[in-house]
Amino acid sequence: MVHSARQNRLTQAFAAALASLLVWSGAFDSAQAQSPGDAVVPAPNVRPSPKKRTIVDSGAYVAAREAAIAEIRGMSDALQSGGNLRQRAVVQFEAQVQEFARQQGRPAPAALAAPTAPSVINSTTWTEIGPIPIPNGQTEAVVASVSGRVTAIEIDPTNSNIVYLGTANGGVWRSSNGGTNWTPIFDGAQSLAIGSLALAPSDHTILYVGTGEANGSADSFAGVGIYRIDNADTTATLVGPINPVRTYQDASNITQNVPAFNGRSISRILVHPTNPGLLFVGTAGGVIGMGGDGPLGGTVPPLGMRGLYRLSGANGAPASVSVLKLTVSTAAAAGGFDTPSTGNRNVNDMMFPDPANPDVLVVWMNGTTAVNDGGVFRSTNATGAAPTFTQAFATTTSSARAMFAGYKQATAPNQVLYVATGESATGTACGSATQSGALRVSTDGGATWSAKLSGGGGFCGQQCFYNFGFDVRPGATAAVADDKLWLGGNVSSASCQRLNGVSSDGGTTFTNAASRLHADTHFIKVDPNNASVVYHGNDGGVFKSTDGGSTWTSLNTTLSATEFQSLAVHPTDPAISIGGTQDNGTSMYRSDRTWNRVDYGDGGYARIDQSITSTTAPLMYHTYFNQTNNLIGFGRSTSVACASDGQWPFLGIYGGSVDTTVTCDGSTDRFSGISLTDSVNFYAPLELGPGSPNTIYFGTDRLYRSTDRGDTMTVVSQGPIVSGVPIRTVAISKNNDGHRMVGLNNGQVWATLAGSSTLTNVTGNLPTPLKQVLRVMFDPTDATGNTAYVTVGGYWGNATGHVFKTTNLSAGSVTWTGVSGSGATAIPDVPVNCIVVDPYDASALYACTDVGVYFSTNGGTNWNPLGTGLPRVPVFEMAFTAGTTGSRSLRIATHGRGMWEMLPPAYCVMDVDGNGVHDAATDGVLIVRAMLGITGAATVNNAIGSNAKRSTWAEIQPVLNLAALDIDGDGVVRAHTDGMIMLRAMLGVPSGAILSGVTSTGVKTRPAWSDMRTYLNNRCSGAFL
Repeated sequence: MVHSARQNRLTQAFAAALASLLVWSGAFDSAQAQSPGDAVVPAPNVRPSPKKRTIVDSGAYVAAREAAIAEIRGMSDALQSGGNLRQRAVVQFEAQVQEFARQQGRPAPAALAAPTAPSVINSTTWTEIGPIPIPNGQTEAVVASVSGRVTAIEIDPTNSNIVYLGTANGGVWRSSNGGTNWTPIFDGAQSLAIGSLALAPSDHTILYVGTGEANGSADSFAGVGIYRIDNADTTATLVGPINPVRTYQDASNITQNVPAFNGRSISRILVHPTNPGLLFVGTAGGVIGMGGDGPLGGTVPPLGMRGLYRLSGANGAPASVSVLKLTVSTAAAAGGFDTPSTGNRNVNDMMFPDPANPDVLVVWMNGTTAVNDGGVFRSTNATGAAPTFTQAFATTTSSARAMFAGYKQATAPNQVLYVATGESATGTACGSATQSGALRVSTDGGATWSAKLSGGGGFCGQQCFYNFGFDVRPGATAAVADDKLWLGGNVSSASCQRLNGVSSDGGTTFTNAASRLHADTHFIKVDPNNASVVYHGNDGGVFKSTDGGSTWTSLNTTLSATEFQSLAVHPTDPAISIGGTQDNGTSMYRSDRTWNRVDYGDGGYARIDQSITSTTAPLMYHTYFNQTNNLIGFGRSTSVACASDGQWPFLGIYGGSVDTTVTCDGSTDRFSGISLTDSVNFYAPLELGPGSPNTIYFGTDRLYRSTDRGDTMTVVSQGPIVSGVPIRTVAISKNNDGHRMVGLNNGQVWATLAGSSTLTNVTGNLPTPLKQVLRVMFDPTDATGNTAYVTVGGYWGNATGHVFKTTNLSAGSVTWTGVSGSGATAIPDVPVNCIVVDPYDASALYACTDVGVYFSTNGGTNWNPLGTGLPRVPVFEMAFTAGTTGSRSLRIATHGRGMWEMLPPAYCVMDVDGNGVHDAATDGVLIVRAMLGITGAATVNNAIGSNAKRSTWAEIQPVLNLAALDIDGDGVVRAHTDGMIMLRAMLGVPSGAILSGVTSTGVKTRPAWSDMRTYLNNRCSGAFL
């Protein structure tokens, strides 16, 4: 079915809105706003319209999306943070994992293993469920499988079958068969965001990994420095992070000792041709958290300064590595913070014109036209004691990105270099001043450069900050006239953009050859042994050509790098889930545990109606992008069969008249009552309430509600709540549709417990300035609605915490208490993206963070990392699948490694009848009877306490989790041992007498009461604290 009318209308609406959009250009560091290259611009999706059949290319669209993502992570310009806090959080997380394993009597977790196909899950290890890959990607012309963003590619020059991939937030992967299969070799690292890969020329078993993605977007995470992988082709041993401390005098003559790469991305690593420990390292900006800190921290220090570094001893112990920051541009040096100043500019790329001579080094540095300090710089003494650089070419475009490619040959010209830049396309065959991208060539090793070549102009459109891939091989003759070039930028279009352009005449002309490729090029790598073999890394993973780039094959079959934004689960089928992804649409995990992309575009929020139990006709919703005066709303699907591209009728508002084309389920788009002039977030929040069907809530600068599946949306708040401030997050109680709470972009929290259309500001005593509110949540076990939670993003740099709780939401003065824990059992200083309260036990809390998942069995007093086997990847959403406490799983959506699940910890609910008291005469009797195999009415007879919330076997049975009550750890739950110990503890028997007369036949992993008590403190609702 073709929606040409809808396509035309929405395309026009989008184009008209572009004029009013400004690229978000907040400096990464507030103190260095004058420094170019720090503008935060978004990781793009070139399919903004939910109903489009063509591609819309717009840097402004991308900017709008990623500016919104930056707000989500709580990292706005005004709320900045230290660059090494995420690293500290990971270190704390790892220590907590080890300690918790010790307390449970288990061995410390082993190194992370390679992912396998989904299997039976357990309660200690996370199981990866995919997608590996998404089978039906958003690819050019021909549908192909896709994964997440690939940012770097390296090929072993002595064995072309060995290929390495770096991904945006999925780590490093290795193939030993030319890309047919991939294995992760970096999952034990502190950061999975990859900016660069480099094999040591003198030892191809050494792979250096630069963490922190340097693609210049608000979805490009900062890293933790450099790792060295020894024996990368076999056992792959990680060494690092390598982040040597640089000591310098600041402008106030105060000595600073700052790790060189704190809060930065590594854009390129060059390894000395004969000394594998001597590295040249280029650094650029990055963000902390998904879409994170547009700036990266408030000051320098604690950030490392951007620029060019030289490391010595990198093949030894990380602590012994020495670092020297090189002054590339004397004009740019004024932007530095050291004395004498070395500058603070992004270095995008660098190259040895002669791979055997490391003294000659060519560097591209961002700059400004005001002082002409950007462009190509060249050194002839790069390995000397005090290297110097001269400017070989000054760009006329501020903050223009660039990438080198070249070769050395025996005959003149001996050293040929090309540079692809983000300069304007004027002066090329494209000639468009609104398109960006150009090529230049040097035939003297980078000393002088040509004018812009006629071909390639405009290749990266308006997204040169993000879309960039380039490589070259010499032609048959010694002249450059027949050199072969591969150039990738934005998706191919009627303008000058090229997703994959191939030139056989030295860049004079290009031919597009992009069938099967995904949009947004990030890396092109030609096999050094065979110019017919080319790899292409983009937002959809990795692709390979064996005919010089004319045709392409997806290599994503075993690659897991999908960046999810959201997660929703089915009410009865434990398999079915949907989730929105970065630039790979909305995907569905089906009943047969296979994956399928069910709609295109950028996937945002995804939700499934919990009142409809059908597995073939579930009621599903998801958002695309939202933009004031352009398009605001969401899509709906009423069956699995109809869940496909363009078959989700759009409910909301967009420019022009409503499209009345009938979709698969017989419905059409509807203008539902949402105002097109509302202030709205790019990822506008969508939540469901109770009812059949579930009520729908949608947030702009006001709260909308629907009782008819989104056909009609009615404002149920002030309009707006706060002028010009959109809603970031929405919570609706599952017990009462009148219990509503929202978090705003300004950090305020508003709520009603009476279904009022006038919300009350309940921000109360939440700390200020409040980092971005990421999630608000009602306790599902509190029917009054008074118990609620707030989680926040950002990095505080102190012990304030990221999780807050109130028990008096209806009070005139709401009081919030921090429940992030303290000391060794606290959630680290890291964004908390979501919180889940166990509906069976309000003391059991789960928090998803930027470093993994935490859980608490005592309402947030103490927290521990949950499970093993999960790489240190940001977790964006989490939910219980259908089932009881013993059969349900906990599913998470990660931003970089797809979805995972595990059985929740086998914790015990000691307050079995739910009356708020743990006592032996009722709760203890219920548990022991269940241990003895008694079921039904006989279990509850005379064993229910007063004011009980659960009084029947049907209510109590789902809560019982006897597997958690192997208190002595002998592998068997017995009433006469474990039950006796538990009853005595409930009765307050002195610790010295609790084990008297208790014997077990098995080998106990917890033989002493102190061990058992620690176990119960971590597993059981705080009964013995």
